[in-house]
Amino acid sequence: MPDYSDQCDVSVAQYTLGQKCTPELLDEVRALANGAPVRATGPTYPSTFDLRPRRINLHTNADGIIVSINCG
Repeated sequence: MPDYSDQCDVSVAQYTLGQKCTPELLDEVRALANGAPVRATGPTYPSTFDLRPRRINLHTNADGIIVSINCG
């Protein structure tokens, strides 16, 4: 059985859906997630393919609006 104790909690970031992604918003989500890593991904953000279960990924569209959230 997998151990999910090191998995992120995307519920702390659900309120960001539909908002413009800003450095301040990333800091706010990080604080709400007790310091867990948070990053923006999307067409205007360079990103790596490394998997970090604790990290919250805020996926943006071309306009920088957050359209989805996941762990990794």
